[in-house]
Amino acid sequence: MRILQVVARYYPELQYGGPPQKIHALSRGLQRRGHKVGVVTLHSTQRAAGQVEHEGIQVRYLPWLGRGTWQLPLGWGALAAAVRQSDLVHCYGLYTLLCPVAAFWAGRLGRPFVLEPLGMYRPRTRSLRAKRLYHLVFTGWMVRRAARVIATSPGEREELAGLMEPERLVVRRNGIDLEPFRALPRAERFRAAQGIADGERVILYVGRISPVKNLEQLVQAFHNAALDGARLALVGPALEPAYARRLAERIAGLGLEGRVLLTGPLYGEDKLEALAAADLFVLPSLMESYGNAAAEAVAAGVPVLLTDGCGIAPQIHGRAGLAVPVGVASLAEGLRAMMEDGGLRDSLTARRGEVLQELSWDEPLAQTEQLYERSLRDAGR
Repeated sequence: MRILQVVARYYPELQYGGPPQKIHALSRGLQRRGHKVGVVTLHSTQRAAGQVEHEGIQVRYLPWLGRGTWQLPLGWGALAAAVRQSDLVHCYGLYTLLCPVAAFWAGRLGRPFVLEPLGMYRPRTRSLRAKRLYHLVFTGWMVRRAARVIATSPGEREELAGLMEPERLVVRRNGIDLEPFRALPRAERFRAAQGIADGERVILYVGRISPVKNLEQLVQAFHNAALDGARLALVGPALEPAYARRLAERIAGLGLEGRVLLTGPLYGEDKLEALAAADLFVLPSLMESYGNAAAEAVAAGVPVLLTDGCGIAPQIHGRAGLAVPVGVASLAEGLRAMMEDGGLRDSLTARRGEVLQELSWDEPLAQTEQLYERSLRDAGR
């Protein structure tokens, strides 16, 4: 099977969160299963066309005009050629012109088209009017033409349920590569780099510094919880400078400078060292279609506190951590429970081994392969 992945951001641009890494892992897994996988994408800063290979995956970068995340893709002929050379097109995300153009060419050339919104369907922060306009012009049109639409959690399925008939809406969770987490590095280098003394406990967040991640509420909850000898480390890229400034002002206003650490992004071994140092991992998001960062914390053996707006929350709650409603009070209560009550924390994480068995890519890869095959059969290919 020749599969074309179309996405606005691709590996190794990990500053854009989990999707670039997830789609790369999915592409590599499909290629290992005997399929030919190619990617068409845009680079965040390089405007010229180009083609590279990332770990065996051929990646074509289209030229573009625009600024920041508002990019008008050019080179549509190259995208049409890539669609023509594929058996099936899989598009990820919304609020980009790449997916509508790919869907157009897929329809014109008789190729099945699969859409995976990546949790973006319900507008929550920034440019709400523009996002609603995108839905009006493009989202409904793409959904009607898609052979399948993929939700990564039951919660996302509920958001999308009214857009199409149930048989075309498929829930397929994400996966993670478990191997890097089997033997974590020592934590001393992370603690030394951040000035964390021996005996101090670490509450860790890893992800984008973005409004949807709800970090201001987390900082307020950390202040309200009044945990002795604890630091909160916020690890991730600040791609929205205005929000990063507002968050820093909130930290300073609460007198938490030195106790709340904005480390910047950490990847690879550096991120593993941060996980090794963590006593608790927190994902306080307003919404996550899945929540790969929480899955990685489970794989690293770190107890997890997350909000119930995360798709992975039902999988973790009472098994590898605690899920709470979005809100300062509930987050503060969760922090106190997970950091101060060892017996409760142990009982809430006693089934971590079961969750770990559910996190690999094996099942999602097989399910993705099967839905591709069904889409091709439905299209008579």
